[in-house]
Amino acid sequence: MKLKHVAVVGLLTFTSITPSFAWQKNDEVNKFNGLNAEMLAATDARDALNQVFDQALSKGDYRALEYLGQIGGEGCKKIAPYLTSDDMHARAAARKGAMLCHDADLSDALLAFPEALPPAAGDDYLYPALGFSGGPAAHKLLIEQVNAIQPGQPFNVGYPDNARTMPLFGLLQSVVYDQLAASAMEGLNFGNLLALTGEMGTAEAAAYLLTRFTGLDAVLEQAAVEAAITSADNVIVRTLLVRVLRQFGNAAAGTLMTLAQGDEAPVKLAALRAMGYLSDGETMKFLVRAASRGDDHSRQVALAALGGRNAGAPLVVKKLKETLGDQNGWLATTALESLHAHSEDEAIRFAKIWLRREDYYKSFKAMSVLNRSDEGKTVLQEYADANPSTNRGREAAIALDPSIEAVTEPRATPSIKLVAGYQKRELVLETTRGNICITPSGAAPYAAANFMLLADAGRMDGMLWHRVIPNFVAQAGQTEDPEINKWGSIREEWFESNHQIGTVGVATAGRDTGGTQFFINTAYNMHLNGRYTVFGRVSKGLEAAFALQEGDVITKASTIAAGDEACQ
Repeated sequence: MKLKHVAVVGLLTFTSITPSFAWQKNDEVNKFNGLNAEMLAATDARDALNQVFDQALSKGDYRALEYLGQIGGEGCKKIAPYLTSDDMHARAAARKGAMLCHDADLSDALLAFPEALPPAAGDDYLYPALGFSGGPAAHKLLIEQVNAIQPGQPFNVGYPDNARTMPLFGLLQSVVYDQLAASAMEGLNFGNLLALTGEMGTAEAAAYLLTRFTGLDAVLEQAAVEAAITSADNVIVRTLLVRVLRQFGNAAAGTLMTLAQGDEAPVKLAALRAMGYLSDGETMKFLVRAASRGDDHSRQVALAALGGRNAGAPLVVKKLKETLGDQNGWLATTALESLHAHSEDEAIRFAKIWLRREDYYKSFKAMSVLNRSDEGKTVLQEYADANPSTNRGREAAIALDPSIEAVTEPRATPSIKLVAGYQKRELVLETTRGNICITPSGAAPYAAANFMLLADAGRMDGMLWHRVIPNFVAQAGQTEDPEINKWGSIREEWFESNHQIGTVGVATAGRDTGGTQFFINTAYNMHLNGRYTVFGRVSKGLEAAFALQEGDVITKASTIAAGDEACQ
């Protein structure tokens, strides 16, 4: 999945502790001097052949293996021999490095020695490494380990690097974007997996893993899923299990409508979105009513859900066309996107008009609608050809060919002094909904420095919050400033990328293609861990982040000294 522009539907969680990535100020990473500083700089420069790594390894400093894993490519080749090392500390670091590599060439070495490391070796990242780098060959072992996790464990099982959670996270990452049918996962005990959603320490990871599969109605009972929702002791699991329930189709309509009228916002939104996968008349009417009243986030989710069902239904078309004129641009553009599934000609007619409007947000959103048909693509091509030097023209070209966005010029690695200096500051975003303060992550210092530099250069001012998906992310970075395209790309820093609620991540169109777009996690998005860099967390203004809507703006961005009363 690419987070820059691809719409993602139904990624619903709320907050949790991750199985293997904890956001923290890592003391080791924060030593911006000596050998560690040299390895940090070489990693950002993607210089796997730098002698500093050999120097570190010769001294038994196995952090070098983690850095090499983040570099990828040649770095991963240097990790491979350590995966079979007799030194348990070397093998532990190599497994974590392999997790960062995402390199299937490491699969054989990982599978050759699958025995768990002794506790004295520290955290054992074998199963996450197999999830990211093991490929399909790792499925059998991961399934065996997941099946071996039985309910009924002591109440105080450990966080965050729980041995019971690592296999769940590993299998999750192994299948995360595949949308595999449950029947394709030979031997996986889905009933046991559902039971684990009621266990402290495994609940969130087990529920999240279930959402990665289709065809769950063939391996689970609807009554069992509904009972699990009722008995779950936290909103995260209830929200996730709603995604499982939707796979039972119209039979789940009654329960979903009940949940959509509850008091828990994440569950309510999940139930509304789930109705977009049904086809019965009652939930259709329910969504039409929900699109007409209530808070803007609920209305938007209902409008989006209407785009996936009852094609051409007069009641739906009428509601969508009415909403095209809504004063709230987010609701109007969502209605346009949904209308395309019901009346393509009408949607294209409006999109053509919006493309040339002064309103940048509506123009940008019209492009995604036009890109869905041959007629619309012709319009986009003409627009791109006529406006080659503008950001709107570039976005039209990207809509037609997303690979354009992945072609970037890497920014030079900044000085360690500058990077360390920004660790003592905070990023302040003045937005349409209020101020948001962001504390930089010591585990992703170069990415943090990039966005703080961007703010101090004035390049964030006027940026659009162009992609807001309730219960997922609020993403910013679109701007009409043509200079923004000269900023260049930055490298990933996945060392501690735990996408908890309130963390701030780098949007990319592929590995090492991030630059000026970022997102705030408004849910716990476990599947992004180890795939998208977390460069900070919201320290103040989380309520403003939750209130954000598409079309909102960053009116001003700047950095201030840490401890300034503005962010206290």
